[in-house]
Amino acid sequence: MRYFYLFLAIIFSLHVIAQTDSTHISDDRLLRINYENDYFSQTDMYFTQGVRIELIAPFIYKSIVSKLLFSGSKKNLHFYGLAIQRDGFTPKSIRISDIYYGERPYAGTMFLSHFHINLNTLNHLKTTMQLDIGMIGSAVGGNEEQTAIHRLIGGVKPQGWHNQIANDIILNYKAQYEKGLIKNKYLEFIALGEGRLGTLYTDVSMGAMIRTGFMNSYFMNIGITKSKSLQKFQCYVFAKGNVKAVAYNGTMQGGVFNRHSVYTISDGDVERIVGLGFAGIVIAYKQFSMEYTKARISPEFNGGLKHGWGHCNISICF
Repeated sequence: MRYFYLFLAIIFSLHVIAQTDSTHISDDRLLRINYENDYFSQTDMYFTQGVRIELIAPFIYKSIVSKLLFSGSKKNLHFYGLAIQRDGFTPKSIRISDIYYGERPYAGTMFLSHFHINLNTLNHLKTTMQLDIGMIGSAVGGNEEQTAIHRLIGGVKPQGWHNQIANDIILNYKAQYEKGLIKNKYLEFIALGEGRLGTLYTDVSMGAMIRTGFMNSYFMNIGITKSKSLQKFQCYVFAKGNVKAVAYNGTMQGGVFNRHSVYTISDGDVERIVGLGFAGIVIAYKQFSMEYTKARISPEFNGGLKHGWGHCNISICF
């Protein structure tokens, strides 16, 4: 494992590239903290918790990995970022020690993300490219994390983590496109498209988002900015929905390289069409914002249930 983490450190180190170019890189620096938990929906199953911490800064452009991310026109506004993310998944009951056949397996994931956001403010187009490298399995510490949290809150001790998805490498690439179709001062309607390819998720999704309220244009920045020319106070609500065609889901089907998990969901039991819906509110002032979102997802496997969770975000621009 130490060689794996050394490899990650090398890949994500910020090597300075000697030559420079005319790429228009935003000088905004953002710290974004995201927390998700199905506790907000009064459940404790399936996607049960997620944490993602992001840093967006111009110096990340100098990373070697940035060159692997599609850049688009240099005239557009570019943002480069790094993130660390860990997610946990369980069956619908964590009180059962034996394998819970017909249910979602236990799974823990952790990966580092290197991403690039390209804003075409003139044509109202936003593209996001992301490379993920990490691990799935007991090496992530999902058992220890959930057990510690439940001990802290006085919850039930999870019993089945010894049956979790086996250790394997995560290597994933994501491409996301967002196009503004309707835009005025108080309303925006945006079309969405996304594709993921890799050892954790391989799928394609399409959908749409609507925003309304007091807000800056979705395609002027990435939520908040140091610019003094834009609206200081923002308060708006949004709703987003998409339909996803699923080819592979490693959190249910196991890793691609290590096929020795004690229990996985068979290919034939994976739901190939999945719907997701989100509704939330954002309040921002100058260089600080808060968001709360409720998410719903249709069953992901044969015999599974609909599921929901809450998402909280705090962002600071500095």
